[in-house]
Amino acid sequence: MADVLTVRNEYRMQSWMEIIRECQESSLSNKAFCRQRGISEKTYYYWLRKIRAAAAEALEPQLVRLEEPERPEKAEAASKIHIRYGEAELSLPENVDLEALTVLLNALRRHD
Repeated sequence: MADVLTVRNEYRMQSWMEIIRECQESSLSNKAFCRQRGISEKTYYYWLRKIRAAAAEALEPQLVRLEEPERPEKAEAASKIHIRYGEAELSLPENVDLEALTVLLNALRRHD
């Protein structure tokens, strides 16, 4: 039964993604588009929120510690945190304040 629900939800998500894409590509306002298609505005915005949340979840930045072989001459530089997000890449020392970094990354994600 869970498989049926998963397939149903994926189908609905894809269908609404197409409807929202059509609305955005039309020259109509969201209200006019919904009225023309016989869609409740409340339902339209519900699915818009769901799709945006799913997209944001998929793009959520994550911190990943990469191990680098330690070289005696650069022992202190070996411990770093590397972050890749889209085209951007950032290397930070291991002792960076992770809580502050998480707040910063979440703020940047909300600006996308």
